[in-house]
Amino acid sequence: MPRQIYIADEILTLSEYIEAEDDLDCYNCWLDEDTQSGYNFKVTKTFEEWSKETSTKSRFIATIIRLSDNARIGSIFVSPEGTPPDLAIMIYKPYRNKSYGTRAFALGAKYCFDMLKFDYITAGCYPHNTASYKMLQKCGFQPHPEGNIDEKHYLTGEKIIQYDYIKYK
Repeated sequence: MPRQIYIADEILTLSEYIEAEDDLDCYNCWLDEDTQSGYNFKVTKTFEEWSKETSTKSRFIATIIRLSDNARIGSIFVSPEGTPPDLAIMIYKPYRNKSYGTRAFALGAKYCFDMLKFDYITAGCYPHNTASYKMLQKCGFQPHPEGNIDEKHYLTGEKIIQYDYIKYK
């Protein structure tokens, strides 16, 4: 059965997330050290534990699909209901550093404004994550220091700041 397409351009689609097909790819991405570093979070749960929790948390989730070969290259999601709309993305390892993240994030932002009717969306990244910082800049996000979050590094416990960015409709 074909997936519902939420939004697309000539290279990518943001399409329906199908748990039976997408959960394992997403979970494996969470196990990647670069992903954990980018989110300052270590996954310690089994696949079964993780998949029971994650599918219901996001108010919007989509699988990023490359049109040329229908490869599932990542996922994009918006924070749960009751929180400011925060857009986040994961690109699976073989597809990183090919501009797919920027393209998908721009599509995600457009979908948030046009279809989900948000007046603004936020996104965050850590100082060491230059790829995410560049992506946010290219997608028109501006620094939003009021939203910065002081945290502890997930491995060292040292202070780290998640820088917040915002984009208005």
